[in-house]
Amino acid sequence: MTETLRVEVDRDRCMGTGACAYALPGLFTVSDDGKARVIGTVNEDDKTVADVVGECPTAALRLVSGPTGDCTHPAA
Repeated sequence: MTETLRVEVDRDRCMGTGACAYALPGLFTVSDDGKARVIGTVNEDDKTVADVVGECPTAALRLVSGPTGDCTHPAA
């Protein structure tokens, strides 16, 4: 497996404001249940991703380094 940056969504904290999907529609969407969902891949050179993750009003987003794969995870 390859190590890469990815975004995790804590679906228990997410209030579905849609701020992430508005700022980065190629990376996030709001699913039918009203929660944020990652739909794209993180470009490691894109500072905007880190900014959007840091600006999440409920701190439901986290930028992590790890193996590629499913990027949306429930709270641990």
